[in-house]
Amino acid sequence: MTALAVGVVGAGWMATDYHVPAFSDHPRTTVVGFAERDDDRRDAVAAETGLPGYADASALVRAHDLDVVSICTPPSTHEPIFLEAVDHGCHVLCEKPLATTVASARRMADAAAEAGVVTQVGYLHRYYENYRRALRLLDEHLLGDIVEVTVAHHSTPPTQRWYYDPTLSGGGVARDLLPHSLDVLFEVFGGDPTVTDASVRHLRDRAVEDAARVSLDFDGVPVTLSTTWTQTEGVSRFMVVGTEGWLELDAERLEGDVYGRPFAFEGGRLPIVDLGIADLFPASDEDAHTARIHDFADRAAADDPDTAAPASRGVAVAEVIDTAYEMAGADWNGDESDTDGPSAEGRQ
Repeated sequence: MTALAVGVVGAGWMATDYHVPAFSDHPRTTVVGFAERDDDRRDAVAAETGLPGYADASALVRAHDLDVVSICTPPSTHEPIFLEAVDHGCHVLCEKPLATTVASARRMADAAAEAGVVTQVGYLHRYYENYRRALRLLDEHLLGDIVEVTVAHHSTPPTQRWYYDPTLSGGGVARDLLPHSLDVLFEVFGGDPTVTDASVRHLRDRAVEDAARVSLDFDGVPVTLSTTWTQTEGVSRFMVVGTEGWLELDAERLEGDVYGRPFAFEGGRLPIVDLGIADLFPASDEDAHTARIHDFADRAAADDPDTAAPASRGVAVAEVIDTAYEMAGADWNGDESDTDGPSAEGRQ
């Protein structure tokens, strides 16, 4: 069985720590080369991996008969790389966000659909076992009707400078972190939400926002999302309240109550020992990053476009974020607007 030839575009830590190893370890894919614009970084990664490095995606695509292109570059560069890959008939895994505007995301999704290639946006949360189990609980309606959802995602500020350049990132923390949570919410509710309120704040002297809050309405169910780049170890928690119970989870722990009966999981697993005063859970070595890449590789190898989050999901996510930025008065295709009331820095 012939392995699919993979080209990785971008050679930052996401590519070298996850994409190259994961595709190399999968039985149906093999990495044949990578592209990286920075000469020193390209030389270092080539020496480390033994893979040929190219100055840009076009050179990589011309040099190899690729089946898959994996995009690990700043968001503003995604569209041209994606479209070139699709034009060559390649399946595409693209890191989030798919694009920096909904118009760009739509062009990408339309091109992929016309070419009939397999696509996936690299959302992460759905691949943690706690999230998988929570989605099953909700799919089985064990909480009854959902009353409300609260999401908090706070992370350390990125170290790469491009995150703070709106011409490269397409925005700040909302564009960076909200896609993971929105992907899960779309999985829970299905339909498109209405953005009812949004605000952004600048906690530091940066060109893009460090904090954002978005309120959504999914067919009558209120959902609140808050996100920041702050000096913490990072926290990303979902809380879902239903008519018959509740659950709260992050990547490590899932707990809640269904019909008056409490439950708890760690890493998607039940406790192996109940000590009376505390539960003892099995050790977990789950790797959600590798799981998402292998899931895409399975689909690409089967020529199955029904991936967990195809490019069309990236369009839906971009629609929410673009609408939230517009409502908050932040236009990252131009300048932040303060013509209608207080500036974005002052909004709470």
